Amino acid sequence: MTVYVGWSRNTEVTVEIADLGCGAGEIVCLECGGDGDWTKFYPEPETLTEPMRCVDCKGTGRQLVSI
Repeated sequence: MTVYVGWSRNTEVTVEIADLGCGAGEIVCLECGGDGDWTKFYPEPETLTEPMRCVDCKGTGRQLVSI
């Protein structure tokens, strides 16, 4: 299925969606790739004392979308 993401929701991304019913679906986080760890994008990861959670999925690795 195609989801529309970005500030203006004009970027199309094709992903697999798990239908949760009631018009909701769950996808792998588009920001972190599904691992929930945002440390790989931090400019100086060696200075961190613990991994950073992804901002979009709050560290779960999953996001909800409407279908």
